Amino acid sequence: MIEINDNSIAITKEDGTVENWKIYFYYHNPERKKDYYLIYNENDPDSLLVMSSKDGKELSDVSEEEFAEAQEMLETYEKDPKIASMK
Repeated sequence: MIEINDNSIAITKEDGTVENWKIYFYYHNPERKKDYYLIYNENDPDSLLVMSSKDGKELSDVSEEEFAEAQEMLETYEKDPKIASMK
């Protein structure tokens, strides 16, 4: 189960423990009807993960195709001059 607050995401694992991650980037793919989250652990900023959700409640791993798409979206996001001016 996930809970999103601002730019952070709390992930409740099956054993009841909660992990807090930061959302670096998020986008929606209307064809797949999924949201994609690029998240990282604040204590390890190099730990960028790509996860997806169809219902906004549960996260799932992504396929290789989805991962490649997320990489392309991230590159576009990071090169956007409007985004760069906000950093």
